[in-house]
Amino acid sequence: MPPKKPRVIVAGQIPPPVGGQNIMIQKAVTQFAQSDRCESAHLPFFFTPDVKSFRRSSLSKVLELIKVIGRLFRIRMTGPIDILLYPTGGPQKVPMIRDMFLLPAVLLLSRRVILHFHAAGIADRLKKNPGSALNRVVSYLYGKAFAAVVMTNFNRRDPEAVGINRILVVPHRIDDDFDPALVCRDDRSALRLLYMGHLCADKGTPELLQAFALVRRDHPELELDLVGECMPPFTQLILEQLIEKLQIRRHVRLLGVLTGRAKAETFGRADLFIFPTVAPYESFGLVLVEAMAWKLPILATRWRGNLDVLTPRAGAVCFTISPSLAENMRVALEQAIRQRSDWAEWGRTNRLIFEQRYRENETREWLAESVLSLVTTDV
Repeated sequence: MPPKKPRVIVAGQIPPPVGGQNIMIQKAVTQFAQSDRCESAHLPFFFTPDVKSFRRSSLSKVLELIKVIGRLFRIRMTGPIDILLYPTGGPQKVPMIRDMFLLPAVLLLSRRVILHFHAAGIADRLKKNPGSALNRVVSYLYGKAFAAVVMTNFNRRDPEAVGINRILVVPHRIDDDFDPALVCRDDRSALRLLYMGHLCADKGTPELLQAFALVRRDHPELELDLVGECMPPFTQLILEQLIEKLQIRRHVRLLGVLTGRAKAETFGRADLFIFPTVAPYESFGLVLVEAMAWKLPILATRWRGNLDVLTPRAGAVCFTISPSLAENMRVALEQAIRQRSDWAEWGRTNRLIFEQRYRENETREWLAESVLSLVTTDV
């Protein structure tokens, strides 16, 4: 009689809204469903219907918490849960409270819980306020997990901070959407900078606009494309007012959330990708990987796992951060422009890194294979 296959439950929210964590949870659900090494099911979350509700408390989230626990019990009634892959909420208060109330049921009803630290920053929060009751409870619950998955070596610090010893470092992989026919970077009358992601202070949006306005005085060919939507408390009105104040309205395009061909065309038009994040929850800049896939040179903060994602070989200018983030970015952007003749070579190097590290492999089960390697089939 063949050994019993483990039953794996993947918990978490899939798009919408569109974001790195939700996209990767969707990939995890698909990978385990396709794997012939396990049986699987999805425990869906619907805590965040849109970006405006990120990290905000509401009655609807309390009701959803109850519903998730109910879904979990129904899944358990259909058979044992050998592995439950659980996405941690991050270092903000609301997602930590979610984990505090949800994890006891998850730990009780699952033989092995593997935490997936999509959102980083728990180690920093625990260090900053070790006496907090919420911090102590969540740390205790996280420490009961069987193992953890992180995306960079830098982020090992989060599971290590709560006492987890089994840690897998599994970088995200994505589909290769690069289309040479869409690359159009020969316009010498314009130098197009691209940012893609949430628009907010944590992602460095205000400072990016300030640095762009300063550098453009000496480089009038600069144009800036912003792709994404505003994350509260940063709003579209604040964004528009800042652009007006800096007098760069004619040179900044607000493109909103893009997908499919429109997103690909935007990557193809860009000359330099900028990722000025200072987010405390930053774990793996998926947009950095997308930019590398599109042969783009990169300007990024030396922040959390960014250097791990890029690797020391990347064609990039990485700058340290300080309270003068806009000034740091201005200096780095001017340095990158001085090295413009190297951008094509930087882009080729970044494309090679993407192909070697981040392009979806033939089995397309890179996460499932790693997680299942932790356990035997007789769980």
